[in-house]
Amino acid sequence: MSGHVANGSNEIDGLQSFPSKRFKKSENVSLLEHTRLRNIAISRRKMEMPIEKVITAVNALDLKVLSLENVELLQRMVPTDQETKSYREYIIEKKNVNLLTEEDKFLMQLGKVERISTKLSIMNYIGNFFDNIHLITPQIHAVISAASTVKCSKKLRAVLEIILAFGNYLNSSKRGPAYGFKLQSLDTLLDTKSTDKRMCLLHYIVATIRLKFPELINFESELMYIDKAATVSLENITTDVHELEKGMDQVRKEFELRGKEKHNTVLRDFLNNSEEKLRRLRSDSRAAGEAFRECVEFFGESPRQSDANTFFSLLVRFARAFKAADLENEQRRRLEAAAADAFNTSEEVIKRNKLNQKMQQVYDFFKCLRTYDTWQYHSFQCYKHLSYFYS
Repeated sequence: MSGHVANGSNEIDGLQSFPSKRFKKSENVSLLEHTRLRNIAISRRKMEMPIEKVITAVNALDLKVLSLENVELLQRMVPTDQETKSYREYIIEKKNVNLLTEEDKFLMQLGKVERISTKLSIMNYIGNFFDNIHLITPQIHAVISAASTVKCSKKLRAVLEIILAFGNYLNSSKRGPAYGFKLQSLDTLLDTKSTDKRMCLLHYIVATIRLKFPELINFESELMYIDKAATVSLENITTDVHELEKGMDQVRKEFELRGKEKHNTVLRDFLNNSEEKLRRLRSDSRAAGEAFRECVEFFGESPRQSDANTFFSLLVRFARAFKAADLENEQRRRLEAAAADAFNTSEEVIKRNKLNQKMQQVYDFFKCLRTYDTWQYHSFQCYKHLSYFYS
């Protein structure tokens, strides 16, 4: 038994002297934190591009070689100041660079590119510039158009005057007449309800307008583009335009820094195609702000206390509530008319039944008469029945 144990021990020692490659511990070294190392590995697999090609494309600002998606990946991969310092110290200490992981080698080479963050930022800006212009421009035009139509709408003005008249009538016992009201008060028209809770003040206002001023019932047709403008924040647009201007300044500085380099054609072509578009966007943005300010002040509101999305959303809600109230009034009228018809029909049925009963009585009376003499005898009774029939 002891010999068997000894042989087993020798076999184990033999296996340990020839370790399997599957369980061989990696000899590579990484200066990166584990999660960071894993993210860099994932990003490198997505790019599938050698570092030399990446560096050449970055220096040339070449978005044909380096897609916008890869540029955004690289922006997240750029080594931090601490990582750059660690790689520098690793080299100063003359440690073996070949022992580093492929991810560390990639970042080390990336960190050697002069002004890499600036170059990637410029590439990202150029790659997104025209999409940003196409995204912002319709929003600006929506605000300009909506502000103009709202300010110029005579029907909206007339509807608001009628609402003011209702308000003055309801509050006449409290104070003197008001000469205006905050547009936020439009939301409260749904809150003031009748005693049976079936109708609100807006229902009465809409009913009055349909009866007395039918030409105003479709006032919302004059308020074009308010739905689109209700989704726009002028504050965000101002910020976006400012960011585009900052990016353009960065492109100009890079263009001047490179001078007559052969790669400078990328920047020159971009500046020629984009500077005028940005100037036009800036001008339109200011025009939108001015148009909105005039519109808001026209209704006695403060532009500083209300952004475009807030102001136009209020009008959108009011227009929809107005239309809904009109539909509900129409449905109520139809139901009441149907109920009245049903009542009138039931009255007619009752009268018809009574008439049929009287006719049957007359018929029965004549049926009981057998002879002419009997007819004469009962003529007086017949006369009484006929009198009752026609009564």
